[in-house]
Amino acid sequence: MGSQTDLDQGGTFRQTQAVYMGPSLGWQPAPASVILPITAAGTVTVQLGNTLITVNVNGNVTLQLPKFKGSSAGAGALPGTYLNRPITIVDLGGFAGVHPVTILPFGTETIDGQASVQLSSSYGALQLQPDVINGGAALTQ
Repeated sequence: MGSQTDLDQGGTFRQTQAVYMGPSLGWQPAPASVILPITAAGTVTVQLGNTLITVNVNGNVTLQLPKFKGSSAGAGALPGTYLNRPITIVDLGGFAGVHPVTILPFGTETIDGQASVQLSSSYGALQLQPDVINGGAALTQ
């Protein structure tokens, strides 16, 4: 997998759209759909803004999620940190029944109160809804 930040070589398509965030912030650019394909075993650090993660690996994969809590300086200082786009994680290869995908939140944040969750269903999917006020995420699917 290429770099997620080097757009010329990363292979990660970054399409943005304008999202209205109220009268104080106005229209802000937000990722419409950012797909992160994972094709090699190991630990992958997910960047803020990814919306779909496809896992096609016959091996152990660990996803380290980004910080979901918005900036303590407020939405006016860093409006992009307050865009709470859901992240969908899909076992595209059907290997999660044998090699579960481990999902780790950032630092002390949690996912539905848990320190980690696993996608252990072959061809299964999980959807995480970030909580930009408190940090962490909720499982919505």
